[in-house]
Amino acid sequence: MDIQAKVLAFLESQNPVPGADVTAKLACYYLDAGVIDSVGIVTMITEFEDQFGIRFENDDLQSDEFQTIGGLIAIIQRRKNGAA
Repeated sequence: MDIQAKVLAFLESQNPVPGADVTAKLACYYLDAGVIDSVGIVTMITEFEDQFGIRFENDDLQSDEFQTIGGLIAIIQRRKNGAA
């Protein structure tokens, strides 16, 4: 299972991700849509750090990119590739 599939599966396990197709789901602002709450963010971060062998930086967590599912996936991919 690739990063995108794993991230979507995790979020879908919390609450349904709105969107008619994958493109719409990737554009979803998951906090605003109620897919996950602020407490769930901590669980999500820990889960993804462990699962993907990465560490999020404070800049990642505070970025606009982190707010969408697609942006979250892009951050994880960069971290896995060793890029900031």
